[in-house]
Amino acid sequence: MSKNVSEIGEGTHWPNSSTGLIEYLSAQPLYALCRDQILHACQLIDRCCLRIHTGALDGALDTMCIKVTQHEETISEDAMSAPPEYLAGSVRQYGQCDVATDDQAHAAYIMACAVKALEVLNCWMRDVEQSALPKGIPMPDWPWDFYCEYVERQVNEDDRIDALELYVVHLEPITILPALRRDELRPLALSAIREATRRKGGLYSGQDRNKEMSDRDVALVKKARALLRNGTPQRSVTTAVHRWFEQQVAKPPKQRPKWIALEIDKALSRKRVEAILKQHNVLFT
Repeated sequence: MSKNVSEIGEGTHWPNSSTGLIEYLSAQPLYALCRDQILHACQLIDRCCLRIHTGALDGALDTMCIKVTQHEETISEDAMSAPPEYLAGSVRQYGQCDVATDDQAHAAYIMACAVKALEVLNCWMRDVEQSALPKGIPMPDWPWDFYCEYVERQVNEDDRIDALELYVVHLEPITILPALRRDELRPLALSAIREATRRKGGLYSGQDRNKEMSDRDVALVKKARALLRNGTPQRSVTTAVHRWFEQQVAKPPKQRPKWIALEIDKALSRKRVEAILKQHNVLFT
């Protein structure tokens, strides 16, 4: 398995199990905070690998998995409003693998969703660790347990909740796409979502989280509600809001809305916009 989950979709060989990935992630100082979510996603990956790798066409199927992970968001968006048979065909198209069976295509898509969910946790853990020490300061020569405790103390619970919400958003298509309603892996995704939701609920109840929406979220929610009032189908709202947000960020600094911080040079991902709209009850699964 690739050492870094963020490199999986950019590689040339798809791994046959999550063993190496768990080894890499378990060596991170914040692994204990994400263990259950990581193991749920890795279980999905392993079950998908068993379905995909039959021995005869592993090279072509490896390439398919990589390409499907790269195009997962487009496949998900289109499949939401398409008939059940669309998903497998779309995976074969984007994965450039006409020989994949429907079961293999569905497994490749489910695995892509699980990989994207893991990327969220990996990025969150990495960002917290990188910000835990001043720039230019090497990792101190502390006992590992002490270092892990130090990094954990730097965790911003709001950011942790955001990561859990985005993790759930990446797994949700597995549970709601018509093509996967009878898939044997759907219950595993549901279990992962329930566990992450319980963990998020515990974080909410354990702190007085700021209930006020950020200026950015207010703007995104306002735009989404305006689109809905004007007749935009709910399935198209996230894409429309994301495109609008990208346009605002692309403007010269002096022409940007005040709710966009000057240091921001990249728009949120479409999945992050979707998570924000669901968090504020504009969209429903």
